[in-house]
Amino acid sequence: MSITNVITYDAPLPGGHYSQAVVHGNIIFVSGQLPVVPLTGDKLAGDISEQTHQALKNVLSIVKAAGGDITTIARTTIFTTDVKFWEEVNRVYADFFGPVQPARSIITVGALHHGCLVEIEAVAFTL
Repeated sequence: MSITNVITYDAPLPGGHYSQAVVHGNIIFVSGQLPVVPLTGDKLAGDISEQTHQALKNVLSIVKAAGGDITTIARTTIFTTDVKFWEEVNRVYADFFGPVQPARSIITVGALHHGCLVEIEAVAFTL
């Protein structure tokens, strides 16, 4: 089985030597997504709610481009710059996923690229 790179203009294009996601078999590995608006490349300077929602939209766009949907997202890892954001990240995350509850880790880190407050990566499956 080979690895297939995923590319979609519905999510920010990679800024370095990596893919938005790769697919191996029916598993989708989504690279960390910052709260960047697709096509324009604008970094959201809004609050943690806005940034989390945009990062989740970017993840979902990539999963869809790879042949999955919101119900096939099995695991996420959320990186945020301050533990004080966890409650609001949880609220936005719950609203976004609704009854779907992927496995998840949330990790407090130092600074993220471009001064962003959150970055989200995921593992999903194709339909």
